[in-house]
Amino acid sequence: MRTSSLSIREKAILIFASVHLLYLGLGALPVPWRDGLHISPAHRFYERITRCHQVWNMFETIPNMNRLEARLVVTDAKGKLREEGMVLPGLKKFSQHDQVRLNNWMVNVIFNPSRGVFREAYMKDAATALLSSGRYGPRSQLRLEAIPAYTRSLLGVRTLKEIAVEKPSVLGPFELGALVSKNSPTLAP
Repeated sequence: MRTSSLSIREKAILIFASVHLLYLGLGALPVPWRDGLHISPAHRFYERITRCHQVWNMFETIPNMNRLEARLVVTDAKGKLREEGMVLPGLKKFSQHDQVRLNNWMVNVIFNPSRGVFREAYMKDAATALLSSGRYGPRSQLRLEAIPAYTRSLLGVRTLKEIAVEKPSVLGPFELGALVSKNSPTLAP
C-alpha cells in the first residue's frame, strides 16, 4: 500500500517542529557545554528571533548557602540609615530556615533582568509599607541589598583560608515617593 506524499504545508510544519525540538534539546544542556558546540551561534540566533529563551538549571547544583542577609536599607531625609525587614506584608525579617528559598526568589525573580514586572511590584509594595509606617517621608531613599555567602569547596577552604564567599547584589537607591507613584521609574538591577 502506498502512502500519499506530504504537502508543502506539512513539510514546513515538520521542519519547524524538528528545528524547535533540536533547540529545546540543546537548551537542556549545561551552558558551558552548549557554548562549546559549533552550532551554538545558530542556537542563540534562533533564541533571539523566536524569543524562546530557556533557563534550565537541571545540571547545576543547588547553591550551598553558608548564610544569606537580605534587607531593605532606607536613608531618611537627614541621611540616617535604617535597616528594615523585607518580607511583605509588614516588612518582617525573613526566616533563617528559608535561606535557599529566599536566595532562589532573589536570583530568579528580583534580580533577573527579564522579571521587571515582579521587581517593580515588590519595590512598590515595600515603599508603600514604609511610607504608611509614618517613619519615612516620600523623599527618603530605598535600596534592596542581598548578600548571599556560598560555602567554598574543601579545596577552596584549604587554599584560600575562607569558609564562604559573599556575592552581594544591590537594587537602588530609589525615592519612596517615586516608587509609590503611578509613574514609577523602571527598576534595573
